Amino acid sequence: MGFLRVTRRRGGAWRPLAPLALFGFCLLLTAGCTGGSTAGGSATTGPSPASDGAATAASTTWVIDSQALAELGAGGMSGTQLSELFDNSHTYIVGSSSKTAESANISDWISRRSTTVTDLRPAEFTGGAAAVLYDVEDWSLTPEAQQQDPGKYEAEGYRLARERGIVFIAAPATDLVRVLDPDGSGSVVQRFLSLDLIGQSARYADVVDIQAQGLEGGAQYASFVTAAAAQARSANPDVRVLAGLSTNPAGRAISSAVLIADADAVRGVVDGYWLNIPSSGTACPRCGTARPQTAVPWLEKLLTA
Repeated sequence: MGFLRVTRRRGGAWRPLAPLALFGFCLLLTAGCTGGSTAGGSATTGPSPASDGAATAASTTWVIDSQALAELGAGGMSGTQLSELFDNSHTYIVGSSSKTAESANISDWISRRSTTVTDLRPAEFTGGAAAVLYDVEDWSLTPEAQQQDPGKYEAEGYRLARERGIVFIAAPATDLVRVLDPDGSGSVVQRFLSLDLIGQSARYADVVDIQAQGLEGGAQYASFVTAAAAQARSANPDVRVLAGLSTNPAGRAISSAVLIADADAVRGVVDGYWLNIPSSGTACPRCGTARPQTAVPWLEKLLTA
């Protein structure tokens, strides 16, 4: 299919790039290379980032769950504030929530109604959504075959999206290294980058999300997002790149100051964010109670930028 693939060992496990190859690849990343080609015409995904690299309410591309919108409304944000941030053609609202109507009337918004899938099937592309987000992770929600070869299924998802004229968003989780490189050395993020998972995703996607939220509050957040974004744009210069942010990643409480610092650290690197305000459920049993109040100061800051 033309995208960079790591080789496989017998038994199907992926082998990371050799150290020398990885070193050369990292040199390309730091040089800001933008080679590579896309698989076809890209669906319209929104405006380019602000010329000074600063994320503003007018320029930011968002993925946000409708439940998160409801939580933000309940957490003190007005309907006017939510509309200014998210009522635009470069916001993808996933999920559905009856609570949303209580705090934000979004029925007339021009935001793109989208769906999140963890098991890529053709039927998921026929429900009238404007975008499909493919969240492939090492969990029970994604079939084993898809975990073992995410690039193949991302390419198939892109093909299905192109046929229907909708946007395809790829979001490979960092925990895929447990499946693809179980015996590898180095940190999870080093192995994720060496497997070129975000690059493979970008080649066959309109938008990619870097699921970096587990690193919030640490020194690796900005460096990982920066390297992964460069890897994505090297594979596809036209792809829009988002950084994952969460108010309570895996149930770990963080402060508004941490969220603001991490968002600001990558605002000139990415086109926007996938903002998660999770609560305990099947996808995140340890997430606990939703914490929308953590995100409010950051979002209010964007409104005044």
